[in-house]
Amino acid sequence: MKPFPFGRLWLSPMESVSDLGFRSLCYQHGASLTFTEMIRGSALVQGNKATVSLVDSYIPSIKTGIQFLVSKKETLQKALAMIDAGIQKKDGRFSNLSVIDLNFGCPSPEIINIGQGPALLKRTMKMKELLTTLRNASPLPCGIKIRLGLNEFEKQQKIYLRVIEIANDVGLDYVTVHAKTAADASTMPLDEKALQEIVAKARIPIVGNGLIVDGPTAKRMLDFGCSAVMLARAAVGNPWIFEKIDSYLKTGKLYTEKRTATEYQEAWGTYAAIAKTYGTKKKFYDYHHWMFGLRMQGDKGYHSPSRILETG
Repeated sequence: MKPFPFGRLWLSPMESVSDLGFRSLCYQHGASLTFTEMIRGSALVQGNKATVSLVDSYIPSIKTGIQFLVSKKETLQKALAMIDAGIQKKDGRFSNLSVIDLNFGCPSPEIINIGQGPALLKRTMKMKELLTTLRNASPLPCGIKIRLGLNEFEKQQKIYLRVIEIANDVGLDYVTVHAKTAADASTMPLDEKALQEIVAKARIPIVGNGLIVDGPTAKRMLDFGCSAVMLARAAVGNPWIFEKIDSYLKTGKLYTEKRTATEYQEAWGTYAAIAKTYGTKKKFYDYHHWMFGLRMQGDKGYHSPSRILETG
């Protein structure tokens, strides 16, 4: 199996959440790799300003991956060429990237209805074409994020194992697995048996994703044989979770002390300063202002941020 240089605690791509300020906080508190919000490959290559602005990896010290939603080989080639050109020109948006990822897991009906994301998993030839193109043209380490299929029928057909075989053959650097189907509710348990099948078949590192909320749930995923875990909702408003998980993995002891209003205020101040310096989008700023505000009030009225779309 290939060496795995990206650590074992990853921050997921999350729509309207994963901007530079938030990624910075998570990285400062122990995330080993972070991701931008999912980028639509067609919009990037067309030069859409709103899309290009999502590539905000301006701080070199923060390990950042970019995740593309793409279904056409030609579009992927152009997107990868843009990144390569940006690296050569030392354009800070692109030259600080560490990883390139393709999304085949986002459960959004909008994405599925246009035949992208998890709708592509069953299309073996298309997956071979896209993954081969990714491997051959990527200027950076690369991988994909998948679900077990579009629905229960596809899961029963074990299409996820065909995808792993392709990833093995083309030599991707990793595969992130959310061990549910795209049709499954966010609260449904993971299919641990399927995840174990994937780990057994893979000759490349597997990153476990889904329902990781603390040290024990992260450890369980790693005990299955995953090389890393990817966190999403549990990190929102709580960048310290990476430190807490890392401590648990090292000591076996749960960190139960609650954060103070002062700590939340300081975290918000750090976020706001980065957002101002680098001109973050209003949707990011407003969301984090709301979330940290709830936390600073002692979590009164706080709820799990279910409206977040974790792209996978």
